[in-house]
Amino acid sequence: MRILLLTSCVRSKKYRISDIKSVLDEHHLPLPMCDVENEEKYREVLKNFILPANKMYQGSFNFVKELANQLRRRGDDVDFFIISARYGLINESTSIIPYECTFRRLKKGEIRKQAEKLKIYENLIRVLKGQNYDQTIIVLGEDYLLTVFDKAEGKNFFQKLKSRELIVFGSSESKDQIGGPQENLRFVQVRGLGDRNKRLKEFTRKLMQCNS
Repeated sequence: MRILLLTSCVRSKKYRISDIKSVLDEHHLPLPMCDVENEEKYREVLKNFILPANKMYQGSFNFVKELANQLRRRGDDVDFFIISARYGLINESTSIIPYECTFRRLKKGEIRKQAEKLKIYENLIRVLKGQNYDQTIIVLGEDYLLTVFDKAEGKNFFQKLKSRELIVFGSSESKDQIGGPQENLRFVQVRGLGDRNKRLKEFTRKLMQCNS
């Protein structure tokens, strides 16, 4: 099957603040945050700390990465994309630096401003253009989902998506916003990050059992 997997960046990184602080201090640089316009400067200074996104992100991201790994072991073709508060829309192999920037707990206006700066919605629509998927799996919190699904701003990537089946891990609020019923929609309701990780683990385990 051809599968689209879309998730978000996480705060937990392979390299912690303590790992890069001395290097930044030596060059009189603050911690990289949402200032992607300074990327070239940071990449030069932090050249020994650059990793592909799927190796940089840790913590809860590992549950999504394991899902992608199992899908590929099954023989599926997986397009794995990440919405980053610093970089915008990236894929799993995009090289990134350690940074501290998140949409979590930001006001909608702040999220919209950064999302517009990074052209997240536009880039996702460009990626989806002409693509057809058998299955799409969305693992996004309300804050990150707002960057690509914002009715007040006329943004609805679900309408642009061509997929035979849609699986969304999200809160009850997200479910109400997306609306339904939809024949091809399977909504996995989660209550917080810990519950989401648990349900992703269960989803992946069942996938493995089907493959055995």
